[in-house]
Amino acid sequence: MKKILFLLLVFNCAFGEEIYASFNVEASKQSKLALESIGLVQKIPVEIGQKVSKGELLLALDQESEKIALQNAQNSYQLALVEYENTKSRMQKIKAVENVIDKQSYEDMKAKFDAANLNLNKAKINIAYYKNIMAKKELRAPYDAIIANKFIQVGEGVGGVAQPLIEIFSYPQSKLILSFDEKYKDKVRLGDDFFYKIDQNGTELKGKISLIYPSIEVKTRKIYAEVQTTDLTPGLFGEGRIITKD
Repeated sequence: MKKILFLLLVFNCAFGEEIYASFNVEASKQSKLALESIGLVQKIPVEIGQKVSKGELLLALDQESEKIALQNAQNSYQLALVEYENTKSRMQKIKAVENVIDKQSYEDMKAKFDAANLNLNKAKINIAYYKNIMAKKELRAPYDAIIANKFIQVGEGVGGVAQPLIEIFSYPQSKLILSFDEKYKDKVRLGDDFFYKIDQNGTELKGKISLIYPSIEVKTRKIYAEVQTTDLTPGLFGEGRIITKD
């Protein structure tokens, strides 16, 4: 009998107390995305419910003017590069005979070389500038996600950062929002195991408490906590048990 009691005591110490908790599935991240730029929507290559990867194009404004400006900047760069290479070659020849030519000729050539170098750098900056403007006219996914909503259509105008265009939530990253009785507030700790089931799925899953909310819900007298998970659609719900580490 003593042996049985001892084993029960060891079991309880090893596995701790079981605390019932219900939960809802929410996205780990949820965002209403906007653009800094203004203009007309040219295309929206995504649909509500579609899964998208980080960096994938979600929406683009008309960029025709910027494309023309970028092409001009690239042409100017090519001309500046030719002038730079030509001036560089002449500068190298001047340097080879620097000791036998007058100082003014050398200074004039050096000034032309420096100017060519500046023009080349200016052309590079112009290309980067217009590429940046074009990038700001494209809305891309900041993380792997699902399209939750679209607030604009092709052909409509965009007025800046105050105007949300597309709403997304993270996927497959999601989290469980647990609720359990306040009387366990001093027993549940970060890192405690949580075993749970989703309603339509009988398989038991396991996670760990990653966050415990510091306040108690006044109306329900419940405490809330979070468990990080993956591949669960926001809106699902279920129940499980927290195993404390006594």
